Amino acid sequence: MDFLDLNPGQMESLQQFMTITSWPEEDVEGAIQLMQLCQWNVELSVTRYFDEGPIRPPAATRPRTPPPAVAPRLSTPGPRAISTRPSLITSLVTSILLLPFTILSKVSHSAFYLFATLFPFLPRLTGFYPANRNAARTERRSINPKDTAARFRREFEEDVGATGVVPFFEGGYTDALDTAKRELRFLVVLLQSDQHDDTARFNKDTLAAPEFGEFLREHDVILWAGNTKESEAYQVANALTCTKFPFLAVIAHAPATASHPASMAIHGRVQGFQAAPALVASLQTIMARHEPTLTRLRLDRNEQQASREIRAQQDSAYEASLAADRERDRVRLEQARAEEARLVAERAAVAERERLAAARAEWRLWRAGLLRAALPPPDESPKTAKLARVSLRLPAGDRVVVRFYADTQTLDDVYAYVECYDLLQPAADAPSHRLDGGDATAAAPAVAAAPAGYEHDYRFTLVSPMPRYVLPKTSTSIADEKNLYPSGNLLVEVDDDDDDLE
Repeated sequence: MDFLDLNPGQMESLQQFMTITSWPEEDVEGAIQLMQLCQWNVELSVTRYFDEGPIRPPAATRPRTPPPAVAPRLSTPGPRAISTRPSLITSLVTSILLLPFTILSKVSHSAFYLFATLFPFLPRLTGFYPANRNAARTERRSINPKDTAARFRREFEEDVGATGVVPFFEGGYTDALDTAKRELRFLVVLLQSDQHDDTARFNKDTLAAPEFGEFLREHDVILWAGNTKESEAYQVANALTCTKFPFLAVIAHAPATASHPASMAIHGRVQGFQAAPALVASLQTIMARHEPTLTRLRLDRNEQQASREIRAQQDSAYEASLAADRERDRVRLEQARAEEARLVAERAAVAERERLAAARAEWRLWRAGLLRAALPPPDESPKTAKLARVSLRLPAGDRVVVRFYADTQTLDDVYAYVECYDLLQPAADAPSHRLDGGDATAAAPAVAAAPAGYEHDYRFTLVSPMPRYVLPKTSTSIADEKNLYPSGNLLVEVDDDDDDLE
C-alpha cells in the first residue's frame, strides 16, 4: 500500500505510531507494512515493535543488492557419533561437589530478599539489589491500561500518605494522547523507576507538593504517569528516549506544515530530581512557548465548531420548515379526502334514499293492486260472507270505514290498506295527502310484481283506543283478532322517528 492510498484515519494512526516509536521518516513504507499486519491498531503495533522490532531493517541499513546465491550443499556421509558418556559423568560429579555451595547461595539470596522486603532502606545503603526483587517486578501480571493507571495512583498515594493530591489521568498512554489531541490540552508524561534513589523523595517532596497539583489544575494539564516495571510505561520510555529518572515530557498538538501533517509533538523534557517550585517553573517555561499556538488552534476549532453548530441549526430550521410544509400539505390532503369521502357518502345516501323511495312507490302500486282484487265489493252481504267492519281514523282526522274478509285476509292487509289508501280511492274521492308525505295519486296502474330485494317497513302503528291495544304487524287472520272482528275501531299513529310522515 502506498502512502497516498491511505485514508485520513490510517494516516492519523500511522503518524501516532511513528511519533511514539521514533520511526525514521525515510522508511514510511516499513511502518505501513507493520501497521497493516496489526490491522492499523496503534497499541498493537507499538507493542509488537518493542517486542519483536521492525519486520524489516530500516531503509538506511537495508542492503541495496540481493545477497549472493549459495550453492546447494551436497549430501555427504557424516562422521560417526562420538560417545559423550564420560563428559556426562564428569558434569554429574561436578554438580554433586558444588551442590552445598549452590544451596548456600540460594539461602543467602532468599534471606537478603526477605530483609530487603522488610527493611527497604537496606538495598539503598548497600547498593545491592537481589535478583529475585527485579524478577518479581518484571513478572507482574499484565493488566489493561486503565487498571495499570489505577494501580500506579494507589501505590503513589500509599507512598506519600495522602489521596487526591495529584490529578493523574485514569487510562492508558494512547488514551491520554488522544484526549490531549482532541481537546487541545497539554499532556505531561511522568515516568519513574523503583530502582532509582530519587523516586520516593521526588514523590513526597515534589509531586505531593500543593503548588504542583494547583499548577496542573489551573492550566488544565493532563498528567499521565507510569512505572517502567509495567510494559506500557517501559515502551513509552523507549519511545520518548528517556535517559534519566524521574522523567517528564510535555506533549501538545503541533500544527501542520508543508512537510509534516498535524500531529502530537514533544515540546520539552525535564529529567532528574527537581523541587516543586523549580519543576513548576520549568513546565511553565516549556508551555509558555507553545501556549499561543495552542490558543490559536483552540480559537480556530471553536470557530469551526460554531460554524458547524450554525449550519446545523440552519439545517434543523430548514428541515423543521419542510416538515411543517409537509404536515400542512398532509392535513390539507386529508381534509380534501375527507370532504370528498363526505360528498361521496352524501351522494350515496341521496341515491339510496331515491332508490328506496322508488322501490317504496313501486311496492305500494303492487300492494294496492292486490288489495283491489282482495277487498269485498260494496254490495257483498254479511249473510253470504264472513266480513269484518273496521273504522280507521287517519292522521289528518278523516274517518274511513272499510270491510275485509275475516277468514281470508290478515292484519297485514289492514296495514297495507292504510299504506295504500290514496291509491285505492277513485279519482274524485282521492285525498289531498298521503301517509308518507307524497302527492296523492288516484287510480294508479297496478304493478305485476313486488320490487326485488325490497322489504317494506310500515312507518305507522294501528292502535285500538279502548282499551289501548297495538295491532301487531303480522299475517294473523282478521277473524282471530277480537279487536277487529266483527267490528273494530283503530287509530293511525305515525312513528315519531319518521320525518317523512306528518
